[in-house]
Amino acid sequence: MSSSNLANVFSHRLNIQREETQLEAMLVIAFDSGIGALNQTAAELLGPIEAAYYSNLRFERRQKSYLLGRYAAKLALREVLLEPDFRSIQILKGVFEQPIVHSERESGWAVTISHAGSLAAGLAYPAGHPMGVDVERIDEARRETILSQLSPQEIEWVERTSTGQNDITTAIWTAKESLSKVLKTGLMTPVQIYSLAEFNQINPGIWEGQFLNFAQYKARVWVGSSYVLSIAMPKRSMIGELSDLCATL
Repeated sequence: MSSSNLANVFSHRLNIQREETQLEAMLVIAFDSGIGALNQTAAELLGPIEAAYYSNLRFERRQKSYLLGRYAAKLALREVLLEPDFRSIQILKGVFEQPIVHSERESGWAVTISHAGSLAAGLAYPAGHPMGVDVERIDEARRETILSQLSPQEIEWVERTSTGQNDITTAIWTAKESLSKVLKTGLMTPVQIYSLAEFNQINPGIWEGQFLNFAQYKARVWVGSSYVLSIAMPKRSMIGELSDLCATL
């Protein structure tokens, strides 16, 4: 399946430095470019268990979201598994709805997926190095709702920002959500548990946060013109800045 049949794609291999160890992960962002025949796309993309799940989706919006997310995730996994057949890689659900990779090839890889409107992000990473991805659209209409869930310290960071308050509000929220993906809790626990202890801009459009209750993790956040993307990872792991990612979002 050609990417042009389904989505415009941004992909980037992440080089991860952890003390003396070098690892890699694969990030793929897929923008819906107008999925045509949904059932044909599903037949080319999905394995049998995924196809059975897809057949029970009744609304076109949910069908498109599911296919776009699976496409982004499978593109990322295909690069690291060296598996050309999308259908041979199945992404099933664990007991907490977390994605579980099933492949005939020797794996050792995990994947994290996020959706926001017409965009989906998939991040394939070594299973022994936990990571989580979240992407959100910058939407002024959601600002007050998000602010109601932030800590007093986080609200102060937003208020201190003279411009781009919607951006920083969304950035803080995505950092929290990406951590919830790592912990496999989603937002089923009180959101205050994911509070940030620090949130600092390290370059234009790029932020990094440290967590109050989970000091072993950090979040790197990229702010674009329409979307914000965050990756949570172990605190001592280092990755590149990916400055071109901001332009993509």
